[in-house]
Amino acid sequence: MGCARSLAVTLVFLLVAVTAHGKVVHMYEGKLNVNTASAADLTRLPGIGEVIGFRIVKERERRGAFRDTKELREVKGVSRRVFEGIREHVAVRGENSLKVYADLNTITKPLLLGIPGMSEGEARSILDYRKAHGGFEKVEDLLQVPGIGKKRFTELCEWLTVAGETR
Repeated sequence: MGCARSLAVTLVFLLVAVTAHGKVVHMYEGKLNVNTASAADLTRLPGIGEVIGFRIVKERERRGAFRDTKELREVKGVSRRVFEGIREHVAVRGENSLKVYADLNTITKPLLLGIPGMSEGEARSILDYRKAHGGFEKVEDLLQVPGIGKKRFTELCEWLTVAGETR
């Protein structure tokens, strides 16, 4: 009995630890032109924080426009791993069309509260729905969350998605 209880406690701890340190999944659509993007725009890319975003802009100002996205590797802080993570989301020509969505099944309360117009109550309702229903199957499930109507749903679709769902 003691061994089974110890195993159960260990399993609960592992589940809580994994959940507490889970990673928010982001989905990317479109491209970001590194020759016109601001440092703030660049931080929307995976692995690019404020410092690296600033360095990319400074390098562009120093040398002129990037001719190939591979030239980003010359910027301090853009490692091979970082470059591989952003390669599909950057371009040296064209419009900035990058959209970044957070997965409803992994998003945290602080990230939800960063969405324009998101209240504590609305964030709590979304997280309560996710917990009660074992997650969201599709983004349209937001319409089942108390307090979210069609207008708010349309606004939230600019920020949220369900991983694996095609947009």
